[in-house]
Amino acid sequence: MLMLDVSSRLLRYFVTVADELHFTQAAERLHVAQPALSKAIRRLEKELGLPLFARSRHGVALTPAGLALLPAARAVLAGLDQGLHAAREAQRAAAAELRVGYHSSVGPDLLQPVIERFTRLRPGWQVELRAGDWSDPAGAVLDGRADAALLRLPVPGQQDLDTVTIRRDRRWVALPAGHRLAARDSVELADLAREPFIALPAGSGPFRDFWLAIDQLGQAPAIAAEVTSTDDWFEAIATGRGIAMLAETSTRVHQRAGVVYRLVTDASPSELVVAWPAGRTDPVLRDFVTAATEAARR
Repeated sequence: MLMLDVSSRLLRYFVTVADELHFTQAAERLHVAQPALSKAIRRLEKELGLPLFARSRHGVALTPAGLALLPAARAVLAGLDQGLHAAREAQRAAAAELRVGYHSSVGPDLLQPVIERFTRLRPGWQVELRAGDWSDPAGAVLDGRADAALLRLPVPGQQDLDTVTIRRDRRWVALPAGHRLAARDSVELADLAREPFIALPAGSGPFRDFWLAIDQLGQAPAIAAEVTSTDDWFEAIATGRGIAMLAETSTRVHQRAGVVYRLVTDASPSELVVAWPAGRTDPVLRDFVTAATEAARR
């Protein structure tokens, strides 16, 4: 009966730490701060009245109680996930509504044709658009708040998604209008290596790293500011605090005073995908992927 009082969030934290046997790695996987995860596990142990992990300078190990609890915790979470998925599917079918997350660089020139093609394939269905969170770009589709999403890779939790690439866009750089590089028609990565960057939230992990060009610069540039919204991003650039990279489509979607865009000729392209929870086979979702692929090609 005691288990009925334990939240699914605490159980999920317990299973993740049991999988990793490392609190920092488990926190990264869960997209939470490590101190918060440690506190949550201590709370679970207190609620159960059982030590679940043995902590020492050599590392973390499951106690006998933790080993005994782990299979039941996995079963509870699996059952809950299946039940929530079934409930959401029933609600979605009744409403004839597909919930789609999207990245801020995906403008109406793509979104509108995708929706039009999807509704032709599925008459009577509606698309509910949900703007993505910069700190966790794939979070909505990973936790079930969205059925699919138009995302730019890489993203945290990507291993739990199925994806289809619909477009590859060149990377550009956003500069203050008075910047020394603004007089050029294009730039190279070497020109940006010593520049301060405006960064996305640290919690976005590989997504942030890609737009800092760490994959090609070989190291993280100096970070002038970390922002969580489009308005803050543009304000930081326009006021000369730093520069930032963006997809070519964003240069058309977002035009702001005090900001200019230049092509980064040797930067690898950004990959735009349709993403959905791994393993899902759904005719409605398949039609949305078809609509997005066709719209992007045109």
